[in-house]
Amino acid sequence: MANLDFSYYGTIEEACQYFCMRLHEYAWSAAPAAQRPKALWAATQIIDTLDFKGYKATVWTLLQEYGLFTIPHFNDCFVVPDGNICIKMPTPPQIRAAEAAQDLEFPRGADTEVPVAIRMAAYEIAYSLLDGKDPELELENLGITSQGYGAVRTSYERNMVPIEHLINGVPNATAWRYLRPFLRDSDIVKIGRIS
Repeated sequence: MANLDFSYYGTIEEACQYFCMRLHEYAWSAAPAAQRPKALWAATQIIDTLDFKGYKATVWTLLQEYGLFTIPHFNDCFVVPDGNICIKMPTPPQIRAAEAAQDLEFPRGADTEVPVAIRMAAYEIAYSLLDGKDPELELENLGITSQGYGAVRTSYERNMVPIEHLINGVPNATAWRYLRPFLRDSDIVKIGRIS
């Protein structure tokens, strides 16, 4: 068997401690040891598909080197510390290289560690995956209003509004609550005026 190197949020040891304190942890504790890192890796992939506020820590560091920083209240608004217009900016290849230098989306900004909430979200998603929840299947099943066994019958309600976490591919509502504060608001349009 090949030795696989997984890159995921948190650690197996921390996840085991998390589940020791959680009720209904059977899917984690009953899972074979070889399945746990796979579940955490899959959970991390789900998390990293989301659109987060700010920048990866490596990009943030690059922007700092150029004297640029973001104001938390005005996402993605660059301000030069001395108030003058900055002529020298990082090039797109430099930004892409900084993006590629960090495998995962977290840490972000000035953080040097992955936030606890992100690690807990990864553990919750891993639990759901080990418990057999498939995000695609969960989304498809959401519209089912009735199902039969004899004469095999299934009815769908196409007007049903899907649950937000399932739309975003997250199979666990608790994990979604941990992730939500870190997400960029997709429905906000920002208009600014330059004087």
